[in-house]
Amino acid sequence: MNLKFTFIIGVTACLAAPIAFGEVILTESAALARAFPSGAPVRQTLYLKAPHVVAVEAIAKSKLPSPVVTVFRGRSTAGDTQDAILDTHIVRTMPETVMVVAGADGSLRMALVLQFGEPPDYLPREGWVKTLEGKVLDDDLWPGRGVRRVSGATLTVQALSEAVRRCLAIDAVVLRGDQ
Repeated sequence: MNLKFTFIIGVTACLAAPIAFGEVILTESAALARAFPSGAPVRQTLYLKAPHVVAVEAIAKSKLPSPVVTVFRGRSTAGDTQDAILDTHIVRTMPETVMVVAGADGSLRMALVLQFGEPPDYLPREGWVKTLEGKVLDDDLWPGRGVRRVSGATLTVQALSEAVRRCLAIDAVVLRGDQ
């Protein structure tokens, strides 16, 4: 009886593994500490109306995963206002959550991967993610143009680039009202 029970538990764990597969790379609080070292930002939930969704998607050239957006507003160490936006999307078949921090000028200050559900081999290294810093929302913010491709992580690079584009568009259209 004990062997049968162990077998059933083992099979159940193996079957549940793909469902539970999703590694937390960085907790939200750790990401916020990196993004806002001078103090705690204010968390806001935005419910984008249809005109904002259309404008963001047009500028980002990417479909929003949801019109409900989590934003953190705070100050940089230099005292400038900056925003951090969470974007959760599907890479291939599993979710990824990225925090995109936009500077006061609308450029990308940093992008942090918080959660990644695909196999770890497909996750670009932090050094690659840092190559996106300072970029603005233009036609160079695409893989193969101003964004370096990563062999073996094509879908991840595409998904991450689109997440950055969407977040910078939300920053421009909704938070700064540039468009």
